[in-house]
Amino acid sequence: MIIGSKTEAIWKFTFPIDDEFELLLPKHARVLHADMQDGISVLWAIVDPSQPRMPRRFAIRGTGHDLPDSRNRLYISTFQAPPFVWHLFEITTQKEKE
Repeated sequence: MIIGSKTEAIWKFTFPIDDEFELLLPKHARVLHADMQDGISVLWAIVDPSQPRMPRRFAIRGTGHDLPDSRNRLYISTFQAPPFVWHLFEITTQKEKE
């Protein structure tokens, strides 16, 4: 999609099934969804490929697991990796929310 003079694209990123992890995404990337694809955990995001990559932090919690400090968690998606059901959140800071 072309918006003004900026071209955006949807990119796919793999991620680990881990309590917390970091991904390098282009600045201002908008995460759309996460799921399993061919046994690999992936997320899709709208990105501006010309932007520099910035670290973003994520957390995964299983159904029934504790969710510490949920105020600093932005829900992204729920996905299944049988027999588990996982919930992906982006870890945010108060400054990012303002």
